[in-house]
Amino acid sequence: MELELADIPFEATVWDVKRALGEVLHSDEFFNPTDPKDRPLNFQVKLNPGRGGVQNNGHGTLVLPNRKTSDKFMRWLHEDDHSVRVDDHSLRFFRSKKKPPAYLTLTLEKTPYLDPNIEEELEDTLNKLDVGLHVDKVQFGVFYRQAGDSRGASRVFSKEFEISHKNKGAGLLSFEYEHKLIRIEAMVICLPQLGDTMTEEIANNIAITFSNIRKIAIGFDFGNPFVCFELITPPMLERQRINREFVGDEWKDQRKFRQRISSINEAHAVVAPYAHQLRLILHQEHDIRAFASLCKVAGLQIPIFAKIEALSCGFFTPRQLYNARTWIRTFDWSVGFQLEALLHNALLNTDDLLKVLHKPIVELYNEHRDIAGDHLRHFTEALRTRDPYESPLECFNRVRPRSLGSKPLPLPAGMFMCHHVTFTPTRVILEGPYVIQSNRVIRRYPDHQEFFIRVDFRDEDRLQYRWSRDVDGRSLLQERVGGILKDGFELAGRDFEFLAYSSSALREHAVWFMHPFDHPAEGRVTGQTIRDSLGDFSGVIRQPSKYAARIAQAFTATDPSVAIRRDQWEEMEDLSDGTYEFTDGIGTISVELGDMIWEALCKDNPNRMKNSIKPSAYQIRFLGYKGMVSIDSQLQGIRMRPRKSMNKFQAHDEDLADIEIAASFIRPGTCYLNRPLVMILEDRGVEKQAFINLQEKVKREIYTSTDSIKQSITLLKSHQLGGSYQIRWLLECLEKVGMGMKNERSVKVLQDPFIDRVVHYAKNDILRDIKHRARIPIPDSYLLAGVADEGPAYEKAGYKDVLCLDEGQVYVCVQYPEDPEPTYLKGAVVICRSPVVHPGDVQRVLAIGKPPPDKLCLFRNLKNVVVFPCVGKRSLASCLGGGDLDGDTYSVIKYGPLLPTAQSEAASYIPPPPTLLDRDSTVEDICDFVVEYLNSDVLGLLSVNHLIIADQSKYGTNDPDCLELARLCSQAVDYPKNGVAVDIHDSPRFLIKYKPDWKQAEDADPRPTDYYVSDRALGELFRNISISMPETPSLTNTSMGASTLPPLSDSISIALKPYIERQLHFFYSKEKVITEVRPLFDRYVAELRYICMTHALSDAPDVRLVEEEVVAGTIMAQCSQQRWRSDRMYRMRLHSKILVEDIQQKLFSRSETPTMGELRYGLTQAWHAWDFSTRNKTIFGASSFGLIALGVIFNTLERLGGFELSL
Repeated sequence: MELELADIPFEATVWDVKRALGEVLHSDEFFNPTDPKDRPLNFQVKLNPGRGGVQNNGHGTLVLPNRKTSDKFMRWLHEDDHSVRVDDHSLRFFRSKKKPPAYLTLTLEKTPYLDPNIEEELEDTLNKLDVGLHVDKVQFGVFYRQAGDSRGASRVFSKEFEISHKNKGAGLLSFEYEHKLIRIEAMVICLPQLGDTMTEEIANNIAITFSNIRKIAIGFDFGNPFVCFELITPPMLERQRINREFVGDEWKDQRKFRQRISSINEAHAVVAPYAHQLRLILHQEHDIRAFASLCKVAGLQIPIFAKIEALSCGFFTPRQLYNARTWIRTFDWSVGFQLEALLHNALLNTDDLLKVLHKPIVELYNEHRDIAGDHLRHFTEALRTRDPYESPLECFNRVRPRSLGSKPLPLPAGMFMCHHVTFTPTRVILEGPYVIQSNRVIRRYPDHQEFFIRVDFRDEDRLQYRWSRDVDGRSLLQERVGGILKDGFELAGRDFEFLAYSSSALREHAVWFMHPFDHPAEGRVTGQTIRDSLGDFSGVIRQPSKYAARIAQAFTATDPSVAIRRDQWEEMEDLSDGTYEFTDGIGTISVELGDMIWEALCKDNPNRMKNSIKPSAYQIRFLGYKGMVSIDSQLQGIRMRPRKSMNKFQAHDEDLADIEIAASFIRPGTCYLNRPLVMILEDRGVEKQAFINLQEKVKREIYTSTDSIKQSITLLKSHQLGGSYQIRWLLECLEKVGMGMKNERSVKVLQDPFIDRVVHYAKNDILRDIKHRARIPIPDSYLLAGVADEGPAYEKAGYKDVLCLDEGQVYVCVQYPEDPEPTYLKGAVVICRSPVVHPGDVQRVLAIGKPPPDKLCLFRNLKNVVVFPCVGKRSLASCLGGGDLDGDTYSVIKYGPLLPTAQSEAASYIPPPPTLLDRDSTVEDICDFVVEYLNSDVLGLLSVNHLIIADQSKYGTNDPDCLELARLCSQAVDYPKNGVAVDIHDSPRFLIKYKPDWKQAEDADPRPTDYYVSDRALGELFRNISISMPETPSLTNTSMGASTLPPLSDSISIALKPYIERQLHFFYSKEKVITEVRPLFDRYVAELRYICMTHALSDAPDVRLVEEEVVAGTIMAQCSQQRWRSDRMYRMRLHSKILVEDIQQKLFSRSETPTMGELRYGLTQAWHAWDFSTRNKTIFGASSFGLIALGVIFNTLERLGGFELSL
């Protein structure tokens, strides 16, 4: 309700009044701080503007959320002479005859109170930055060093493209603090057309985000004041009409009025892929000082004053680029790709390539053609991390000796070395090749894998496209992405065309391209011939999204297993209630076929069989089928029975077909909390303290994990860290030889600073996930793949005494490899599927425990899966966020404090009709769908907005806006299938512009003026974690970095001494033998450096992973998109795993039955490598190289009978 204010001091601000009112309205009279459901009262204050330089005219209004609060406040004022005072003035309050807008009182009722200090600070900053600086010239170019420059000399700026506004029009620089960017607006006046009286004014905008700025320099060039920006990535380019029509609605007028563009004009389009650094010529001398002052207000780095000469070198003129490309085409693909990368990744200019490095590269190619590409790959890494004063030629000569002995990494089955291309709005980024998992199509052409290339479409910062409300990105995607998809692209003399994508790759905005080739059996192979060979897609040919999804099945990353004949499988009908299919996406296989698949998967990794529970289910791709198959003990022989719902298209050749494995479920997954689940469980009645107690328990486990080796092992194992380097196993081995942590008794203390730092990074990885994602492991709970109860199918076939699950029941039996007996869950459990959005996405069901022995139970022997009933009104999987049984995993929570007290009906949405064509789809239609997908991939944003509004509203996830967002999330999930997109700009808006403080986690530069303190569980969990980074010692890249300690005097060497002497009859190695390890170490370090560079989250030359991150298997840099970090971590772990296995193999070539002599030779080689690493601890890579050697030492010792270890 609205109250009128009077007697306000004329100099008082709205924030002064709000602070004074807050002291009253947030006192115990109006707010109960002990009630976790109560919030400090929210209210609005407005002051009438004053005249003659005063803040107000002494009057204003106070709006409270409801009449009850208003009446209580007025009663309080009249009791005991209470008053509200501002600057020794008592304010007077009167009931207003005006009624505040309904939306305002509703917002005040729902939203949290904001600290007026934050609002005041933000307003003050915005007022100070509300100025513009005139720009005479905008220059795009590159920084470079001239030959012969002395150390300390400034770089030169080469102007490759210029826009001049002097005497022509307006160029304006302004700060947009709330968007964290600097905008340079360049006006272009378009003359009217014949018969048109309007003059069209177009503004080309250059937007530089604060986080994209590496350095800022200011100075004078022949009297002209300049600003130089050294940027990490190209700025965003936009275009807008100035004299557009307005309708008077701010929300509509400020929506999509700017268009993203890839270049300013045709001349800029030539240089934009190579030159993105910026130099501005300002209008007047005092503008330089004003700019520096504005940088300080905005929280940016203070510009440095520098003398930077500007020249027009013409590095990227059409002729220079033509000459470079013509030369590059003379090389093999592997070399040409790396040369293109040197240009496109802004590591060299055309003069560097065509003049300085032309002769050395040609000599390298002529003398070492087979490894020249790999040398240049390492050269790209060296250029990014070189000393700023080292010339490209000096860098090339430094890298050449160490890389000439290297060869590409050998790969296990199912992997291949893939080149990667990323298209951003203005440039092309080239990476690789590095290892990724193959698929059905690529395995079909083992001798032509280099003709397939992975292509990503991303924004300039390498993150997925995200449009702010004022930007329309559709036209950019149609021109840039659509043009590449439909027309292909040329690279290093090869013409690439669009092929297809996998569903998981599309979520990463990645697709497959290929260069057509001649195959000895198939003839000319093109993208179209491959697509045509996959099967008959006539059933979905008029629905582009579904047509593309069916093709995508063949490109899913899978492992090969076994092949079966047509007479060994048969399709069976689904179990359905008419609306929902209980068996959607799942079939069965016999025990014998399951055993064959498992043996095939373990063939190249025997330890996998020893350390796993034989899977009860597999996620597969088979001909045109996709989904899950579970073990059916009633099937005899080699049999598979896929269901009709699994059949997505008709494959051409069914006589003999491979069963490809997308996933096998060898142990129970760890069940974690996450932000959406915490929010929904809290709204469903779970106490906030239950989450905090769980977090405290995990914190204790993390902080005490270094109290003993066992605790460290448990921590790494439970969070799956350090796997590539087998850190968990190494710690187990060290414990077996009597080592322990300093707090343990009767042990030889493990004193290894590098291992300490690796564990510290692992701890920080876990703490970061807890703080930023509320990722807290839940006791007595599991993450399991869903399968169907086959009982009703057997009852339908006439079987008697069959045990079937009833509606609302599940069966769960879990067993870890180290468990002697399985565990059967019994009683009430919560089940859900990530992501949860609607309150009904979390359901409470009954786990039946161990089945009785007197009935036929089809799921009796199934382990590490959750079995769903096939009876009832609706399939349980569909109630859990629209899940199915084609591979979805479900969280099964038995932990009592997290079982919700309130029930909620499962969401049920009528899906929109799919987008259909009146003709057959073509590859161009698939390309159009990919473009639209990139523009409409808003599921992540919808989910985040849902969480923020739930935090802002006192109704939480039950707020009508949240329920609407839940519906839109469901539509966004189905978009790849039905082609019906969601426009996020039509979705519910934030209730207030400030975000909860837990959202800072995804902000690289959080500011207090952007956030409020959340009183929800997520806010408490976020504030309850602090992270400290370990100190990483500076490591040298010199040829040798000798340790100051005597050889083999470290704690690990001393503990191993009796074992080594017993087997080798020596302990200390000869100096000559140690130096022979150097070539292998150099090979390792070269690849490790490349891993650290290419898998970092940023392209900045000074950003790369540290050695400890690679060993721990984590990336600690901040990132606003978790999916990008997860993808980079997966690639980094896979790449490092292959490298570790290669070095292990070179130290000791494993065979199934090695002789004693072979084992001792392997032990000797590994011991020399360990000795080398301990002597050179200060060299980058030496510590992790030592861990690889240590693993071989323990492996050979175990085989020699030194002691028993278990991998």
